Parts: sequence; structure tokens; C-alpha cells
Amino acid sequence: MLPSHPRKALIRVILGAVALAAVAAFAPQPGPDTPRQWTFWQSDGLAWLAPEAGAVPADGSVIGWRFGVSPDGTGTDSPREVPAFDDVCGGQAAASGRKRVVLAVDFGDGEVDAYPGDTPPQSTVTCVVAPSSATSLQLLSSEATRPRVDDSGNVLAVSGYPAKNNTTGKELPISQAAGAPSAAAPQEGGAPVVLLAAGGAVAVAAGVGVFFLLRRRSA
Repeated sequence: MLPSHPRKALIRVILGAVALAAVAAFAPQPGPDTPRQWTFWQSDGLAWLAPEAGAVPADGSVIGWRFGVSPDGTGTDSPREVPAFDDVCGGQAAASGRKRVVLAVDFGDGEVDAYPGDTPPQSTVTCVVAPSSATSLQLLSSEATRPRVDDSGNVLAVSGYPAKNNTTGKELPISQAAGAPSAAAPQEGGAPVVLLAAGGAVAVAAGVGVFFLLRRRSA
């Protein structure tokens, strides 16, 4: 049997976990006027970092673009997948004056990031072979993605998403594209939904644990 103080601490921890899970499960969803945007990311092999959008990724880089809510207008969550270079571009030989870059395009979570009524396309991961001088924006540009940008070069829409941004800015000419990507490797979206379900299960289990701890203490 746990001493009194450790038992109280354990109960506080479990109650805190229950509260956090409940808040996450019932948090209000962003409205139609909540700012959303596309942001650029680059992986260090373990996690996503946020460099300048005009960066020139080197051969062997893993870059990502993510659409999501941006309440304060400064950025979004990072892409949900961190692909490994060897898994995506490992079979692509290097060539003089060219580079191989893994490009992840995450259209965001349909429940959290999408405008009301929108359904985001399936996120993709591709191996792009491009000139060594290609920027992150040029690496994004292809027949499949056709990004729209504003006058400052900020990405407004990718593959026509979100639809409401297709009437603003201008489409980046495909002549600026880095080159045709290799076969895409679709990534399953919906990870946050899985995590939410898991969080609900944790909350229920934690609540049961608190019940039995309190019952045992009172016995």
C-alpha cells in the first residue's frame, strides 16, 4: 500500500491527466474567420524546424509544407509525418548539378485545420529531383501541386486547397518548377483523430483508477 503523501500525489497526477484529456476532447473548433495559412518546414532528421521559405535546401534534404490554423498569424503546427530521406529518395541516384529532396505536403487535419465544409486532400510525400539552385518554393511547384502565391511569395493554396484561396494571388508558373517528382507515397491523415480517441481511453482508464484508489483509501 502506498504511503499517504505518494498516494495523494498520484491521485493529483491522474486527475490532471483526466482534466487535460477532457479539455482536448471538448475544445472549441476554429471558426470560418480563424486565420489559416501554409507554412514551410525543414527536417533535421528527427523533427521539423522552421527556416525561411526562400531557403535553398541541399541534396539530401527533407522539407515539408503544412496547412493549418494560425490564430496569431505567426505559423501553424508542423507536418504530422517526418519522412526519412532513404525511405523516399534512397533509390534515386545523384547527378551532377541536380539534387534529391524529399517533399512532404500536409493539407492539415479535416476536423481542426480545414475551413468549415472543406475536406483536405490526402497528404503526400514525394522525391523531387531538381536543379541544385532550386528554392523551397520551386521544389513545391509542379503540375500536381500548382501552388498559388501572393505578391510576397507566401503560399495561398496547393493543389487547389483551400478552395477559397483559389481566387486570390496568382498561380506560380510551372516553368519555375524544380522538376517532375517521382511517384508519390500517400500518407494517411487523421492521426489527431487517433490521438483523440486514445486520449479519451486514457481519460476513462484514469478515472477508473482514481475511483479504486479513493475507495481503497476509505476502506
